[in-house]
Amino acid sequence: MIEMPEAYTISHQMQDTLSGKTIRRFERGPLVHKFLWINRPEDEMQRMLAGQTVQGASSYGRSMYLRIGEANLLWMGEMGGRWLYHPAGQAGPEKYHVRFEFADGSAMTYLMQMWGFINLLEQADFGERPHKEVGIPPLSEAFTFERFDEMLEAYPDKTKKGIKGFLVTSQHVNGIGNSYLQDILFQARIHPARKIPNLAPEERARLHNAIQSVMLAAIALHGREEERDLFNQPGGYERIMDSKAVGHHCPVCHTDIEKLSYLGGACYVCPQCQPR
Repeated sequence: MIEMPEAYTISHQMQDTLSGKTIRRFERGPLVHKFLWINRPEDEMQRMLAGQTVQGASSYGRSMYLRIGEANLLWMGEMGGRWLYHPAGQAGPEKYHVRFEFADGSAMTYLMQMWGFINLLEQADFGERPHKEVGIPPLSEAFTFERFDEMLEAYPDKTKKGIKGFLVTSQHVNGIGNSYLQDILFQARIHPARKIPNLAPEERARLHNAIQSVMLAAIALHGREEERDLFNQPGGYERIMDSKAVGHHCPVCHTDIEKLSYLGGACYVCPQCQPR
């Protein structure tokens, strides 16, 4: 899944590469996925996008945005898969879910994995805000420790779900998915199933610092190694805690890393450094 570092990287590449390009055609590809939600029929998307110029791109947490013409915003959110740019004269892939063709002969395709949505919004839909999302991106000025602590206390499921449930829900901290969560919790020395009321003040401070530290490191390396950017290049961030770590020694205490299932996804923990 595209998380904040990948959304940041790809949106900056879209800004540099697509700005000023005129859209010639939008089309749904030969692949169909029931968990790809597009808010308008293909012919309506084509009618609204054809002849419009890309004004710029940005990101917010896990979402990316393209400003189209003077009054439209393309919102690409909660996505898994690959957005790829194809210069003029370069053949694109035969299989894709969505394709944008530009007047200069270049194109951009999206091959979806898991789920995601593409919403074309009009000015009346989003007003003056560049997004309609809730949650605070972890590298924004609003993401202070005090605000983070307040959100932890206000989390309605704080006595039912572990800290994982809070962190991967975009309504609270917008940008973290299950992949980066593993390294964040390892760095903070917190088990994913720990309940929020049981987190001591120093643990909350470690968690806040770990969130920002991991996100900064991943952005600097253009995302994690298993994801691809707009030009099909892998990121440089190598996760410490993932499936490859299972059975290997923890880099801190040398205990074997374990895999567990929690809240619908795999988690990787050191039982010594991250006691439940």
